[in-house]
Amino acid sequence: MERPALRELVPASLDGAVVLDAGCGSGAQCEWFLDAGAEVTGIDISPRMVEEAKHRCAGRGRFMVADLAEPLPLEAGSFDGITCSLALHYVHDWAVPLRSFADALRPGGWLVLSLDHPFGPPLPDQNGGYFATELVSDTWTKNGVEVTQHFWRRPLSAVVAAFADAGFVVDRIGEPQPSAEALERWPDELAAVAGVPMFIVYRLLKR
Repeated sequence: MERPALRELVPASLDGAVVLDAGCGSGAQCEWFLDAGAEVTGIDISPRMVEEAKHRCAGRGRFMVADLAEPLPLEAGSFDGITCSLALHYVHDWAVPLRSFADALRPGGWLVLSLDHPFGPPLPDQNGGYFATELVSDTWTKNGVEVTQHFWRRPLSAVVAAFADAGFVVDRIGEPQPSAEALERWPDELAAVAGVPMFIVYRLLKR
């Protein structure tokens, strides 16, 4: 659900654009940008993921290990756009990464990022309620492997305030849902999340 919704908010014309994918993982988003004609830099905290992204992109693009919780080693005003897919909610203090993004963008640049939806169903270890900024966890199984992830939930007001404090304005919001085709192909996996806010995607513009 998340990836198509994120790409839908990325500006359509990418040929020649200079783009950063922050939290690039194994490089799927970087590969998509490169195929669209963009000049791409990918960063991730995991050296293994960075190596996977390099392999996937077959010598195209630039990749480095970097931690979003620390100031990013990027040249000021060097990017037209940035994507950050389901990564920022692993960071407690957003002031550092959002300021890094704002500094790295050219005037008028865009930032498209996705997060766990603040209106999503409460998780088992979520004790503080909607208005708390709280470290929570979620467990799921993929390809037979059980994974538990820990991330920060915060109310919508705190999310938008962090964007504004870093010099961004909200331009568009996407709230992805399973498509009819996806529901037909994976009914058991997706029926429970149809009509439920799971992810949210923001397109922000640098003031």
